[in-house]
Order: sequence, then structure tokens, then C-alpha cells
Amino acid sequence: MKTAIKIFYIIFFWSILIISCYAQNATVNNDLTFGAVFPGIPKTISKATPGSAAEFFVSGTAGAEVTIDFTLPTYMSSGSWNMQLVFNETDCAMDSTASPDQTDPGYDDIDPWHTITYRIGSAGLTIWLGGMVIPRINQLQGSYTGTIVLTIAYTGN
Repeated sequence: MKTAIKIFYIIFFWSILIISCYAQNATVNNDLTFGAVFPGIPKTISKATPGSAAEFFVSGTAGAEVTIDFTLPTYMSSGSWNMQLVFNETDCAMDSTASPDQTDPGYDDIDPWHTITYRIGSAGLTIWLGGMVIPRINQLQGSYTGTIVLTIAYTGN
């Protein structure tokens, strides 16, 4: 008789924020976290999932136009093991209102692979990012991490 063993993966996706600007601040409010992942079963975290989707907050001059560029990894690592990571063209959302709503953002279904141009609101700008992890059938358990680089720059407009 074969015994099925479930392997749990606790995956933390550390988000690192790099800023190329002068008069604005950016913070990581939440890392992209996949939680338990099972071998051979892809897991998606929606940009609208509070507590799991990556969340960044940008403060700066209200009304100022900025460009937002992501440098996204295609794999996460745990030692010498890698796990595929996928970001689709609708995995990003933003909101610059006074009360940002992750489940109903002001600007939704944004492609994180291309430069985004947006204006900072009076209460700042909140950016959310989801993604999908694709573990192999023989994936080793462990904490897998990767780096998201977010570059924000004023355009002068």
C-alpha cells in the first residue's frame, strides 16, 4: 500500500524596492507570499488578495507624473533549487485615491512587464502585484525567495 505524502512549501517572496528618484518615498507594505504550495500544482496569487499580493506605497508630490518599472524574476530559489515564477500582463493594479481599494483599484489589469506612467494622488500611490508559482513534481520543500525591483522616477510633467 502506498502512502501519499503531502509536502508543504512555505514560500516567501521578498520584495525589494529600488527607487531612482529624488523627492518621493516608497515602501513595501506587503511581500508577495504564496504560502503552502504542493509539488506539480501551480499556485496563483491575485493582485486583489490582501495579505498575499505584493503591496508598495509611493508618496511624493501630488499630481506629479511618474514612471513605474518592474524588474521581475522568472524563478525563485532555495539553495540550488529553483521554482518557476510567472507574471502575466494583468498582474498589476494601482490606486491613487485617498482610500485605495485593492479589490476595486482605480487602475486595474496593468502589464508589469512594460513601463507604466501614472500620477501620484494627494494621498500617494498604492501599487499591487500578483503572480503565479509553478513547482515541479519533484520540487524540494523549503523557503524560496526572489527579488522584485521597482523603479519609480518623476517624468517632469
